[in-house]
Amino acid sequence: MAWVRWRGQSAQLLATVWEDGRSRQRVLANFHGAYSVSWSLREAVARNFPGLPIDWAAVSEALAQGPPAEPPLSPTAWDWARVEHQLQVWAHQSWGDAPERACLQAAAAVLSSWRSRHPPQEHQNSPPE
Repeated sequence: MAWVRWRGQSAQLLATVWEDGRSRQRVLANFHGAYSVSWSLREAVARNFPGLPIDWAAVSEALAQGPPAEPPLSPTAWDWARVEHQLQVWAHQSWGDAPERACLQAAAAVLSSWRSRHPPQEHQNSPPE
């Protein structure tokens, strides 16, 4: 199973793999300061590490929370992060037409932008101004 490790303000996706009878931590991806997972990164990890189980919802939540030193997210920010993740999943399904999928991706990008512009303690029950 993969997990997120923070190094300062940047995160890495790691997994423990067995090589030559020994366990080793492998870096699957670097997020380079991003607090969300792009679909292209998901596809690259799946292509480079086939068969490795990755709970992308858990990875998305770990990135949304930010580094361990950050204050916890508000309930509204958690809602934004979870909806953003689900919008991305829906946008990459085979059903629906291309303009609908583009709208889903755009909506996910808006939620990501809201989270990134406003510190956790400023999130309210309404969109940012």
